[in-house]
This record gives sequence, C-alpha cells and structure tokens, in this order.
Amino acid sequence: MNRTLPSILSWSRFAGNRRLFLVCLLLFLSSTFLSLWAFFPADVLQRRLLQEASQQTGLAMQGRNASMLFPVGLGLNLSIYPDIPKFTDIELTSVRISPVWSSIFSNNQKVNLVGSLAGGNVDADVGRNGQVTLKFKNISLAALQQLDMPYRISGQLTGQLDGENLSPNMNGRGHFSLSLEGTKVLGLERIGLPVNFTAGAFQLEGKLDQRRLSLEKVILTGGALELSGGGNILIGESSEQTRLNLNVRLHPTSTTPDSLRDLLNLTGVRPTADGSYLLRIGGTMAKPVVR
Repeated sequence: MNRTLPSILSWSRFAGNRRLFLVCLLLFLSSTFLSLWAFFPADVLQRRLLQEASQQTGLAMQGRNASMLFPVGLGLNLSIYPDIPKFTDIELTSVRISPVWSSIFSNNQKVNLVGSLAGGNVDADVGRNGQVTLKFKNISLAALQQLDMPYRISGQLTGQLDGENLSPNMNGRGHFSLSLEGTKVLGLERIGLPVNFTAGAFQLEGKLDQRRLSLEKVILTGGALELSGGGNILIGESSEQTRLNLNVRLHPTSTTPDSLRDLLNLTGVRPTADGSYLLRIGGTMAKPVVR
C-alpha cells in the first residue's frame, strides 16, 4: 500500500505536466501563427495572387487596400480591366480571398473569392487547372456599361458558370445560365421606338466547347415583345472573325408598339400563321445578316 500511493502520485504529476505541456505548446503555436499572420505583408500576397490570376485569365488586374483576414485570407478591393469596348472596368469591393480547404491536399488547389459588384454579389471557386465555378446575383447590368453607348440594356443579372480547363485563348469547356429581370433597352428612340423599351424577363442557357458557344435556350417573356431561339457562335479573334448561326423567333404581343411592328415588316420576313417572325441570323458579329 505504501509503494502504491507514490506510484499513483507520480503518474498524476506526469499526466498533469503533460497536459500543461500540451496547453503551453498550443498557446505557443497559436501566438506564433497569429503574430506571423498579423505582420505578414498583405501587399506581397496580393501582388502574387493577382499575378497568377492574370496569367490564368489573360486579364489585367489591380488590387487596393490589401489586409490579412482571420483565420487565413486576404481582403482587398479589386479592379479588372476586360478591355471590352463601351463596357466599364469591373470594380469588385469588399473582396475576400481564401483557400478552399477541401482542395488543399489535392492536385488542384482552389481559392474562393467573394465580393460585391454593381450592387450585387459574386462568389467564385478557381482552381489551378482552370476549373471555375462562378455564381453572381442581382448585378446591375446598366452599371457595367458606359453612358455614351448608343444602346444599353438595364436589369438585374443573376447566373452561374461551371467550366474546366478554361484559358484566355478560349480553350476548355463548360456550361452557363443567365437571367435578367426587369429588362429594359435604352436608346431605341433613335430608331423610332419608345424610350426605355420594357423587355421583361430574359433567360439564357448554353455550353462552351473550345471556341464554339452553343445557345441552347434563349427566352424573353413578359415585355413588349416575346422572343425564343438558339444557335451557335464560333468565337474568332475579333468581331469580324466571329461567325453567327442563330435562329430567333419574335412574337408580337398586345403591348407591342406599332413602330416595332413596322420595323419587323421592314426586315422582309413574312409572319407565320401564329403572327410570329422567324429570323435566321448569319454572317459575322461585325456584320450580321438577317434572313
């Protein structure tokens, strides 16, 4: 009995010391990590991330107001310069970039980006191999277009893109869906149509395979003119080299203005039995041909 008691006390002291050691080790590692993270140069990480993103996408980017986020992440405001005529630069604010933890030990590490754009939200997962999952909601389309555009489209844009092996030269494949609520076309008074032409709700679904853009579902409802259709677009190096092969059916409604009906008659296309107009659009993006 006398020998048993010291053994129990020795084991208790050992167990207590071990717990104390583990607690001290955990506190040391946590404080070291927090110190490194707090004093890590956010500008360096921002520059490295944007450099890699520019190489992957071919887009010019600039970050501002970089800061480290807890537990692991980077906060910044981000400008993207898509170099699309008559479109504004993309200004993402309150951006948070962090690792996708489930991909850390895979062959395709990913980062997640969330931010605000034109009154809406953007959420994207981007992998090293070009895999992209992009979701956006309630983006003001009018805010992305320059005010001096002769014709502009306004509405709240929502959609998503799932792609793989995507690259700046349009390789890779994927599928996408878009919807535009409260669609209005501005500037049509130039051709005698009503100001702020109300178009209704627009839906678009399609696939991208290499340089072929397949539009599988194109629908416009609830406005002054209904539309449905689909087709293919072969994307070239410029609008002059981008080929169109589209079929579009336009169906006037009771709210269609007479000026638009007159414009449809000028196309030379005769209405079908149900009063709709079937347009076949070919040629190039620069010079489309309607048949």
